[in-house]
Amino acid sequence: MKIGILGAGFMGSTHARAFAKMPDVQVAVVSSRSLDKASRLAQEVGARATANDWEIVEDPSLDAVSITLPTHLHPQFAIAALKAGKHVLLEKPFGLTVADCDAIMDAHRASSGILMIAHVLRFWPEYVKLVEIVHSGALGRPLSAVASRLSAPPGWADWFKDPALSGGAVLDLVVHDFDALNWVFGSPKTVYARGHQAAPGLWNDVHAIVDYGDAQGTIDGSEFLPAEYPFTCSLKIQCERGVGEFLFRAGGASIEQGGGSRLVIYEPGRAYVPEVEAGDAYERQIAYFVDCVRSRRAPSLGTPEQARLAVHLANAARRSLETGAVVPL
Repeated sequence: MKIGILGAGFMGSTHARAFAKMPDVQVAVVSSRSLDKASRLAQEVGARATANDWEIVEDPSLDAVSITLPTHLHPQFAIAALKAGKHVLLEKPFGLTVADCDAIMDAHRASSGILMIAHVLRFWPEYVKLVEIVHSGALGRPLSAVASRLSAPPGWADWFKDPALSGGAVLDLVVHDFDALNWVFGSPKTVYARGHQAAPGLWNDVHAIVDYGDAQGTIDGSEFLPAEYPFTCSLKIQCERGVGEFLFRAGGASIEQGGGSRLVIYEPGRAYVPEVEAGDAYERQIAYFVDCVRSRRAPSLGTPEQARLAVHLANAARRSLETGAVVPL
């Protein structure tokens, strides 16, 4: 299987390295606006480099592409790749708007390719185990959840600072946690959010309450932390007969800087650390995509429908931030 990687930043590099570890998979070409940047990554994974993203989309020798470009570019490149007959792994968020998601989904329905959205929490071993335990009913009905994602302002690309390109942290960062809550509880009914802007329209400090009818989820997401604050994420799920709590804290400001994590389940009379499958979440995600492509099987994780709902919820939260109102979905 021959893969093209669009984008050589943090996520492009992460995808490329994970693909390069897969048996019988070749990372054939890597693109970046900076040819030097593309060349460094290409040399690392044994690929060639290009400064032309369209060269990858139009290359008939490639079976699949991984698109890790800025979010506002997702529709044009994903649609073109699907029309060119390629399988597509598209980095989250799916798009800036629901309309963007729908346009890509229309192109997917007209194609023969696999489309998967890289919502990596659905492959993160501790998140997977926690949701598995909750969905098993072992702790009774889930009642509420609290998710957090705390980071210093991203410093590796200027486009994050433009809400027209990134959607701000309410979409780009917190979409992880909106998707996680949907994973646990299903379809949201309403959302109410308050927060602060880093610049006009750039909602980078977000505190949201999501109503699921018979359950509620709360999110604390922020890129207002100082550079010295370690990247931190967590998910605590309160059920009728117990609590599951996961916490990850990096060794520095970014997720790749080591750190540690812990998942604990609390039941009446005992607390225990469940056994969790080993493995890097990004590599698990890439392996799953490759398997879907090889077996011509539509993914059940990172589906367009799941990713669209997360974008819908994130944009509803942004409307709540802007208006101060509870926003129905």
